Parts: sequence; structure tokens; C-alpha cells
Amino acid sequence: MVANIAASAYATISTLVVLATRSRSAATGFAQTIIVFDVTIVGLLFSANGSALAVGIIGYKGNSHLQWNRVCNFFDSFCDRIAISIVLSLVASFAFIGLVALAVLSLQKRFAPRSSN
Repeated sequence: MVANIAASAYATISTLVVLATRSRSAATGFAQTIIVFDVTIVGLLFSANGSALAVGIIGYKGNSHLQWNRVCNFFDSFCDRIAISIVLSLVASFAFIGLVALAVLSLQKRFAPRSSN
């Protein structure tokens, strides 16, 4: 949840900053910096999703080695909500990585060597 909040706050701030510096000539170097931070946020989102999924599986199956019982036997709606939230977070993470890919392609088109036909 903290990673999702951090990613949302970062996306909002970076969108506002990019819109404010869009017309300046130094925006290209700034765009490269933003892409590096975007990729970092994507890594943070996917690692948080993996952690949440691991804890969710422990709640679903339990852990006999540590004597942790299954939680989903007692709290069905809780486990359903956790599963839905993990799926939605993964969908949002893939959307974010798609947006990063579009930004990289846009930056690549800006610097691609032009053919002299």
C-alpha cells in the first residue's frame, strides 16, 4: 500500500513537472531523468506486489513449519479483498510500465537519426 501511494504521488508530481517544463529546451535531459525515476518506481511497484502476494499465500495456505494456521478459513471476505487488491495493483503496475515504455519510445523518436532520403 505504501508503494502504491508513493507511486501515485510520484506520478502526479512528475506529470505536473513535465507539463511545466514541456516547452523548454532543457526538457530532453530532464525527460531522461524522469524515465530513470519511472523505472525505479516500476521496480518498487512490482517488488511490493510480490511481497503482498507472498504474505497473501501464507494467509491462504498457512505455514506448518512456523505453526501459522490458515487465515482464509476464518476470514473469507478478507482473503477475497486481498486477492482483488493484489490483482488490481498488478494491473496498475503493468499500466505504469506501459506508460514508461511509451515515454521511452517517444524519447527515442526524438533522438533517432533521420534518414537523408
